[in-house]
This record gives sequence, structure tokens and C-alpha cells, in this order.
Amino acid sequence: MKINSVCLELEESKSSPGIRVFDIAELSRYDGPGIRTVVYLQGCNAGCEWCHSPHSQSSVSPLMFLSSLCTACHRCVDACKQGVHKFINMKHCIDRSKCIQCGNCIKECPASVSGVSGSALSLPTAYATVDSLWEQIYPYLLLTKKSGGGITLSGGEALLQPQASIELLRRCREAGIHTSVETSGLLPVTIYRNVAPLVDTWMFGMRVITGKNHPRHDDHIRQVMTELAKHKCSILPRIPMVPGFYDCDDVLHSILSLLQQYHIDSIYLNPWNRNFDVNYYNSGIPLKMAVPSAREVATCESKIVSFFTHFKFDLYE
Repeated sequence: MKINSVCLELEESKSSPGIRVFDIAELSRYDGPGIRTVVYLQGCNAGCEWCHSPHSQSSVSPLMFLSSLCTACHRCVDACKQGVHKFINMKHCIDRSKCIQCGNCIKECPASVSGVSGSALSLPTAYATVDSLWEQIYPYLLLTKKSGGGITLSGGEALLQPQASIELLRRCREAGIHTSVETSGLLPVTIYRNVAPLVDTWMFGMRVITGKNHPRHDDHIRQVMTELAKHKCSILPRIPMVPGFYDCDDVLHSILSLLQQYHIDSIYLNPWNRNFDVNYYNSGIPLKMAVPSAREVATCESKIVSFFTHFKFDLYE
């Protein structure tokens, strides 16, 4: 969906909270019960080394470039006064450190449309008010409501924008629309306490580990799950099947302990994203881990599925 942006001056002049969004999926079947409208909010604090949306982590996405769509017309070079674009030996080179996100290169590019992902050049982060975003997504929410679905706030980490998230969830609750929030579980407990009364289902990321040299997060995850349990909302753990991380025995048993403690018997196993490296190349962000081989991925996924099947968990599809 093309997101209708508003200027910051307009955003700040209204009582409606501002919100930064990098994508919207109108009719998704993979992000909660039924058919969902998924709003992807910009910004994430987890820093997972296997993240397949690295451009979502900072407060604003960098300029994205799909080299396969470039026509080498050089219009971006002429449009950009900052010197972001250069052609060296017939190769389109981008210096994002100079980019001020004016969007002039996108306007001049014949293979790009402002606000549309999949263009040769794009700036995914859109600025809006909750009012304007609600007006845009409400017709889709009415459709998803009929399927037993609703809204899912995802990211990034949606709750890094708590005011906007709470306002969106409040409007959905008043309209009788099912609400879901996807989270890493790594935010302060007070944020979850404030938002929990407005959430029907938590898509819980179980980020007990986020990188090879990162601290473990087991204790914090337990504190957050304890808080959510008080509100009697549904928790659907989403466990990423990441080779070298989530197929380690200590990680699997740590997650098992948490699930058993809170009497959770249904889980969703996220398959490894075979295209996880694409957005690194498109955004100019360096990879944080080596791309696993097909054999490593297959071994990892088989081990994780077998582990949770052995303990008789229902695998959510």
C-alpha cells in the first residue's frame, strides 16, 4: 500500500499523534488470527543479527536502491545537489552519508514512484498522523473484521512509538476490531503494562538471544511474560528458525522453560527467510552474519520442528 504522508509541520500542529511507518500489508494471512491489516512501524531496539528488514531499525530508513531496475539514465545525478549519486565505470554508486532524504532523485527516476516500495529508488519511511493513517486503513479493517481478523502492529518494534500505537489500538477497540501486536519482548515492562489492556493477541518474538556476542535476555522475557499473563491476553510465541542461534540446545530449552511456565501450548515457527540478505544490499547496510547454506537451514528447521513436536506443541499455521 502506498502510504499517504503528511508534512511534519502539519503532523505537529494536530492533536493526533504522529507516526512513522515503513510499510502496510492490507490483507495478510500470516500475522495473527484471520486476515490482518499489518502496519509496520519504523524503529527497532533489538538489533537481531539475522534481521531481514535492517532498514526498519533506525528511526528513519536509508535510501533504498534496487540496482536491477536502474536504467542508467543519470537523471538522479542531475537531480541530487548533495552528490549522493555517481556512476563509476558504468556502475551506479550511492553515498548515503550525504543523503538528506529530499526525494528529488526519486521524482526524476523513470523507474521509481514516490511512496511505492519496489521502485528503483525509494524512501520507505512515511510520516503521518494517526488520524490520516486511520482514514486510510479503516476500509481494510472492516474487511478483515468480517474474516475474524483485525489489525496487527508490527515493525521494527511498534511499541517504540507508544503514543501512536496506543491511539491506533484504542480506535480499533472502540470499533470492535481484533488487535494484535508483534514484539521482541525486549522493551521496558511498563510499556507492556500500559498497552496490554488494548491488545487481544501478542505475537511474541521470544528474543532470548539476538546475536553471538549479545547478552541473553531470558530474565527480561520472563518479566514481560509475567506482566502480560496478568492481563489474560492471548500470547502466540513466534520463534525464528535461525541457524546457529535458535537451533542451539540451550536456547531451545530456555524457550521451552518459558513456554511451560506460562502454560503456552501453541507456537508459530518462523521459517528462515531465504532472501534475508536482499534488504542489506538494497539499503547499503552491512550484513551482520554470514548467509547460511541451504543444508544449514534445512538442518536447523528440522531440528527445531522436531524439538517442539516432541514436546507436543501445536504448531500454528
